[in-house]
Amino acid sequence: MKPTLHIWWDERHLGVIEHTPRDDRWSLSYDPAWAADPAAFPLAPALPLNAGEAGAGSASIKRFIEHLLPEGRALDVASQINGLAKSNSFGLIRALGAETAGALRFTAEDRLVCGAAVRRELPLQELNERIGARAQTPFSVWDGQVRMSIAGLQDKLLVYLDRPLDEGGRLFLVDGGRSGGRLASTHLLKPDAEDPRTPHLVVNEHYCMSLARRMGLPAAEVTLLRTPRPVLLVRRFDRQVVDADPNPHIQRKHIVDACQACDLPVSFKYERHLGNAPELRQHRDGMSFERLFGCAALSGNKAVTRLTLLRWALFQFLCGNSDAHGKNFTFFVRPGGLLEPAPWYDLVSVLQYQGFDTELAMAFGDVFVHAELTPYALADFAHRCGIARQLLQREGLRLSKLASTAAAQQQLAPDYQGEEIAFTGRIAHFVQAQARRLAELVTAAVKVRAEDL
Repeated sequence: MKPTLHIWWDERHLGVIEHTPRDDRWSLSYDPAWAADPAAFPLAPALPLNAGEAGAGSASIKRFIEHLLPEGRALDVASQINGLAKSNSFGLIRALGAETAGALRFTAEDRLVCGAAVRRELPLQELNERIGARAQTPFSVWDGQVRMSIAGLQDKLLVYLDRPLDEGGRLFLVDGGRSGGRLASTHLLKPDAEDPRTPHLVVNEHYCMSLARRMGLPAAEVTLLRTPRPVLLVRRFDRQVVDADPNPHIQRKHIVDACQACDLPVSFKYERHLGNAPELRQHRDGMSFERLFGCAALSGNKAVTRLTLLRWALFQFLCGNSDAHGKNFTFFVRPGGLLEPAPWYDLVSVLQYQGFDTELAMAFGDVFVHAELTPYALADFAHRCGIARQLLQREGLRLSKLASTAAAQQQLAPDYQGEEIAFTGRIAHFVQAQARRLAELVTAAVKVRAEDL
């Protein structure tokens, strides 16, 4: 008998995934009642509701699942604690699938066992101690279980916040995934990295995320929490509180990242997926701006989606985020499978740090280095992505003007203290310089002759 996983959205049964371990073959069968529902959505564009007799491809199913798993040390820990090989994607999603990014949950049982959801308060003192003890105890393990199934390399913890922090909100570890699912995490906690080469990483991300929001751009809501260590509290946009205390109900929203939308493996999140060694630089089959903008064809409002993607790309240049890769942009999946851009996240000024490869995750035209960007490269980028250069110029000038003012305003925000003030000051000066440069670039890009592209 093949190992089986049942897929759920809240209390709705979406379908079944079967796995043949020896040959690593995957199959997906949607529940007929779900497939017939006008409000139904597919798991991903490559996994349509009406795939026909042949069904969805085995490799596409596996790729979709692998994007739901943690990366780096968190994956190592999850594998060790559950006695599984890191390559055992089916076993890992079976163990971790009660709380993934987005709407879906995965269970071995064909029904949800109703029971009381559990939430345990997480005092700030305990959080502070655990952050300091990460070298001894992995941050993803709490109360003897792995509590992180969100993709990414940075340490994260999923928590429930009962009310805003400035109203006395308290943090809780919650477990409601396999007991009806009414309770789920609403926020992510991200402490500073342990790498001494990336000081003030939490403040860096808070500044860039807050800068985007100050500019009127759709970034996720963030707050600086101090334990007293700085911790970034990120509100999950794939969660919505339907009923508040005393019996909260958290509704899940289905999302896919750009790699899932394009049916690319996790390792293809960078355009140069084989690396940037001289003999490999021509291999650019990973996520690119051209592929990303191609997702607009799957959206309900193609023009709005392309405009959002353009603003996202230009903001990465403004803040110096060279690591804006294919898993750093997400879409909501609406009924029928239509994609809609979700709020932005993981905005960091990577260029503030020395000793790292700062090659762009996705090239503007053929340029992979911030300092080497030219008007021609920007014009080429617009041409490949189907963006009118007049629109590129308009948005570039508008964002440049907004960034010049907002960068200084955000640096003066009362959130920062001590050395953080000087650090955010450096980011502010960098953004202002980038804004001046972007204005010059887009003004010149519009003059590039079409026949030269």
